[in-house]
This record gives sequence, structure tokens and C-alpha cells, in this order.
Amino acid sequence: MNDLAREIVDFASQPDRPSQFALVVSASARFDFRNEQLDHSEAMIVHAPIEQGKPVLHIISYEPYYSFKYNASGNIDGAAACVYGFLTKTSGDYIRLVGFSEDVDGLLRSPAISEWNISLNRSGEPEAMIKRLQMLKQILKTLLVM
Repeated sequence: MNDLAREIVDFASQPDRPSQFALVVSASARFDFRNEQLDHSEAMIVHAPIEQGKPVLHIISYEPYYSFKYNASGNIDGAAACVYGFLTKTSGDYIRLVGFSEDVDGLLRSPAISEWNISLNRSGEPEAMIKRLQMLKQILKTLLVM
């Protein structure tokens, strides 16, 4: 690779860093985040670190445990579909933006910076499902600009 090409690649990539914020996706707005016995099956965490110079949407569910990483630049649709599936499985409608922490219980108990209720599009109509997916993609993008 010549020097100019290497300089362009270096300029375009970002330094690796952890997320500053996370989305807590939950089954209910009444989910008691201050409870001593947190039910992790009721929540999913989404955060957006920079890894190998690229933004990644990292989705974590704890019961059952799974972890997915999506290229935020090229596969935000896949990440939105994963969150959509969790919301459908749990009959959930609530998403909270919080400060990111590696401590899951602390993260779940964090006060919300912002909240979204996306229950308005729960019908089985294809147009409503597409609109709900579009809303999810916009919410996921909030992690990428911070």
C-alpha cells in the first residue's frame, strides 16, 4: 500500500474505545431497575464501541446469554431486526438510553437519559412492522453519534 493510501485509511479509521452510552431494551416501563433481584431475562443491552477502527453495535442478552456484533456502518438493519425480535418475544416496547458501564446490574439501575416507547406500532400490519423497524434503526443510530 502506498503512503497516500495508508494515510487515507488511517484518517478514516477511529481509535478503538468503549461505548459511552448504552440502550437498555426492556419488556416493560415498570421493570424495576432498582430491585435487588434483577431479572436479566427482561432486558437486552445494546452499546456501540469502536473496534478495529470501526463502529460496532454490540447486542447482549443475559438469560439466555447471547452476544452479537454488527458492523454499524453496513448492517444496522440486522441489529434492528435482532432488537425487534427481542421486543416481540418479550412483548416489550421500552428503550432507555443510559451511560454505559461494564457492570450489568449497575447499568440496568442507571437513570435514563432518554426513553422511547415504541408500542404505538404493535399491529401485525406490514406497514406498522416496517415503521417500527425504522424507529428502531433511528434509535440505534443515537449510539453512533455520541
